[in-house]
Amino acid sequence: MKKLIIAAAISVLASIAAMAQASSTPWTWQLQTGYSTSTKSMDSGWNGATSVGYQFTDAFKLNFDLGYFQGKIKETNLQNHIWTFMVAPTYVYHASANDQVYGFVGAGLAERGSKTYMDSASSEIHLPSESKFAAEAGIGYNHFFNKSVGINLQATYTYMAFERSLEPVDGRVGLIVRW
Repeated sequence: MKKLIIAAAISVLASIAAMAQASSTPWTWQLQTGYSTSTKSMDSGWNGATSVGYQFTDAFKLNFDLGYFQGKIKETNLQNHIWTFMVAPTYVYHASANDQVYGFVGAGLAERGSKTYMDSASSEIHLPSESKFAAEAGIGYNHFFNKSVGINLQATYTYMAFERSLEPVDGRVGLIVRW
């Protein structure tokens, strides 16, 4: 019991120290849209993402990202839709009071719905609904017009471990709000 109380006290003190270093507007929300490149099994297409982040220090932020990729399955006219959920630690460099440059690496899951289609050789191919490991890395730029609202530009590489691997690189533009 004594060890549990000591561990809880250390956790509370560490949390207070992290919160004390946080900026006056530690929370952020982003809404982005963009275009992704062709992959091994999916043609280029649109994507979108939203994320919520918490800035623990001036240089360290943790994001929770929900992404959506849409593109045609190669050699067909069928659309493929993939959802991703990532947790991404982010390093933030403050170039000025209104400008930030950042880099991140994240890991999570990718979810694809079931599809059945005919390929160019007229044989039926079935892609089952599945969830697989996914990872992402990227760089970005934020420009804030005031203390709370800004624009965001980001380039992202995403790896999705499906049987027919997907590795899109995309460019995104969006809105960022902090509070």
